[in-house]
Amino acid sequence: MSDFSHYLTERCQLVDSALKRTLPAEDLAPQTLHQAMHYSIFAGGKRLRPILLLAAAEACGGSVDSAMPAACSVEMLHTYTLIHDDLPCMDDDDLRRGRPTSHKVYGEGVAVLAGDGLLTEAMSTLATTAPSENYRVRDYIVELCHQTGSVNLIGGQVMDLEGEDKALTIDQVRAIHNAKTAALLTASVRLGAMTASASEEQMTALTQFGQSLGLAFQIIDDILDVTASSEKLGKTAGKDQNVSKSTYPAVLGLEESRAEAHTLTATALDSLSIFGEKAKRLQDIAHYLLDRDY
Repeated sequence: MSDFSHYLTERCQLVDSALKRTLPAEDLAPQTLHQAMHYSIFAGGKRLRPILLLAAAEACGGSVDSAMPAACSVEMLHTYTLIHDDLPCMDDDDLRRGRPTSHKVYGEGVAVLAGDGLLTEAMSTLATTAPSENYRVRDYIVELCHQTGSVNLIGGQVMDLEGEDKALTIDQVRAIHNAKTAALLTASVRLGAMTASASEEQMTALTQFGQSLGLAFQIIDDILDVTASSEKLGKTAGKDQNVSKSTYPAVLGLEESRAEAHTLTATALDSLSIFGEKAKRLQDIAHYLLDRDY
């Protein structure tokens, strides 16, 4: 196992342990709800967002322990979006992370409420994050709510729904990706930095990193939806094409989309120059996400 693979495995285990300590127990009433929440949280996700958050905290001189509640929070919130995104009224998918989606196992009503429960727990957990010298707890909450609210993540989901069966421009596709995907990745690195009392210069650099990396990440996802199998993806392949969704490959083609992802990743890496060696893990993650081929 490479050093970076070991790092990812170790960080994933740390986040999983913290999530298990934080979430309501499966046997707590109502059991069906809490079992559904655990089912989706512990379905084998890569923990990309919390790992990015922890890496950003360390790049700014912070600690894993101080940043962990915020890391758990973004993973809970991310999982809620996946549960809701898979519902029949949204993307209507039967597979997520290689397993049947929440509504296929627990029914639509419980799936909706499991997502609601994870969202609420995410905010409750974030509120337990210790303030840093430059940032208060309210700053953390405002940050996550802004990046995942109606003008960013949720708004991006609406734009995505409304864009089905329409020929969108590349600027429109980019706006959807920036809101639906890049905003939460940006929130992750910004929250990690905030727990470490990051300077304004560090926050600016990490914001650029998150935005560029988030867009590159979604472009690669769009490419893999065309080129990879459902077994490798852990979700239904070809879903975007089936609903006539305008994606980067649909608008620009595969090769130009790959070139755009490379350019964005280079921009993300350039933004980390002020951190020197402290940004090594953030750099590693950026390369890892660009080179995904499952």
